[in-house]
Amino acid sequence: MKKLILLFAITCFLTSCNVTESIIFNEDMSGKYATTMDLAPMMEFASENRPSSAEGPKMEKMDTTIVFNDFYEAHKDSIATLSEEQRAKFETLKGMVLDMNIDEANNVFNIKMGKTFEDFNELGNVFEQMDETMNYVKAIGNKDGQAPSEQLDELTKTDKVKYTFENNTFSRFEPNSMNSDDSEESLDEMEEEGEKDEFSEQFEMQFQEIFSGSYYTLIYKFPRKVKSVSKENAVISEDGKTVTYKVDWDTLKDDDTALNLDVVLED
Repeated sequence: MKKLILLFAITCFLTSCNVTESIIFNEDMSGKYATTMDLAPMMEFASENRPSSAEGPKMEKMDTTIVFNDFYEAHKDSIATLSEEQRAKFETLKGMVLDMNIDEANNVFNIKMGKTFEDFNELGNVFEQMDETMNYVKAIGNKDGQAPSEQLDELTKTDKVKYTFENNTFSRFEPNSMNSDDSEESLDEMEEEGEKDEFSEQFEMQFQEIFSGSYYTLIYKFPRKVKSVSKENAVISEDGKTVTYKVDWDTLKDDDTALNLDVVLED
């Protein structure tokens, strides 16, 4: 049961309960990137609606931080024996930090992925790194192969995002925006292949209800004051340096450009 809950959590990544993407920029536009997922509402629903046939122990309590640079160093001899493709995946994880805090008894389920970047251009591959980090999380939740890897690969893949900074303008743009129909189609394929049980069918039936109260929040802190933001409902902090933009799940589902954003900084 605990693995089933975790698998649903990671398959619902970009349309999950609450996601916060934050970037803190330094004067030279280096900084710190992080994406945090609060999956507690999903876990609460799963716990309350599990069928009697799935009764069992609660999810294992977990509060851990994985620094992939340290992980790579500790296992470099073993990694060196892997195939070139497998080694490339571990290389992609360099610089990433994963925090997982799961406590079902206290309704806590948080996943945070982040990295420190020395140059703005390093943000160019951050979503590729997040894909590989999610693959690591996926492996934890699917140790026994309870879900088909092809569907999980598709459902947990993060959308590509491009970040640019030119002429005092920071831009966030999704060239291949989220398509909720694709996720629903993949879930239908799982059903056709007989992969869904009574619990997962219940979960899907109330999918809209769960995620209708979900949000994706962008928080960007800049070294200089913000002159303007392209989204009318974006909020600029009192000191003028932080932009917060919150989008509900229904909007994300209907508008694949909802998270595209331009922020113009003062000279």
